[in-house]
Amino acid sequence: VSGCSRGSRVLTVVCKRGVSTLDVVEELSGLGFKVSFWGLKDAGAYSCQFIVLGCFTSLTIPRYLLGGAAEVYPLGRVDPRFRVSKCQLAGNRFEVLIEVAEEDVERVSADTVRSGGLLYLNYFGYQRFGYARPANHLVGRAIVLGDYGGALHLLLGRPSSLESPEAQLARRLFEEGDLSGALERFPESLKLERRVLRAYLRLGDPRRALLRAVPRPLLKFFVEAYQSYLFNLALSRVFEALGDVEDVARNCELLELPRPSLPTSGCSRYSAEVLAEDLGSRVVEVDTSLMSTYARETTFTVESLSVEPRSRSTLALSFELRRGSYATVYLRELLREGLTLRSL
Repeated sequence: VSGCSRGSRVLTVVCKRGVSTLDVVEELSGLGFKVSFWGLKDAGAYSCQFIVLGCFTSLTIPRYLLGGAAEVYPLGRVDPRFRVSKCQLAGNRFEVLIEVAEEDVERVSADTVRSGGLLYLNYFGYQRFGYARPANHLVGRAIVLGDYGGALHLLLGRPSSLESPEAQLARRLFEEGDLSGALERFPESLKLERRVLRAYLRLGDPRRALLRAVPRPLLKFFVEAYQSYLFNLALSRVFEALGDVEDVARNCELLELPRPSLPTSGCSRYSAEVLAEDLGSRVVEVDTSLMSTYARETTFTVESLSVEPRSRSTLALSFELRRGSYATVYLRELLREGLTLRSL
């Protein structure tokens, strides 16, 4: 299958490196496809995921996207009535290389195998909030409070030393009020920032600029990042109250993503508490239209774990996680166990 006829839908696998799922979706949408997908994959890793392409007119499916950073493999047509749902995705498979000191290979391998039999707290991983500039949750907080000016400044300002010099300069120029200079300096890779700033220069109103330039799914992404941040706080409180991961799994299997009007009894009270403490009296101002309303599992296990040597100082890990669990959270716990890893 290399084409997509009018009214049809094609299931594809898209493999990418160094770009986000949203970058891929934006490019495909710009080519005229209606794009549906199951979850966001790590922009810093080589990842493959299923993506469904719908066609309003006859289109040729491109082999490469984003200058070759992503490759599209069509699998076949699906029923035009098929709709993507989170419950259709069972989980994700990961392959990770770990470098260790040669004298520690056997011990690290044995410890890693044992880690497969443990329960872990199901935190959202750090990439949910941003890599070089962890501000996604702060942008989301501003959006739910209707503070679009604050959201605009969080998105376009606040330079980070972990970003490129060009991005840092652009953000500084924005904060200094040189909007045109900032637009010239923002790297092409920061497409969202450029699009929002261009809209702001044209419209002069933060709210209109954000709503015009940021697709609704991406606005929802920012808001859910804020809910994810609060969920992590609530999960830590559950663990502190119960004292053991196994007790968390037994007594609080699911935990609601924080949002207004949650019950103040049972496990939901932890989510209600962190939201109330973060927003105080402003909780009544929250716009809930972009908030997610699902409950998330509080613990996870690592499945189908295997460890194989690749060299005298490198181990290859292969494992599966249920949908929504983060490999980075598991790997962080491995590091916390005292493994002498040089790099991941």
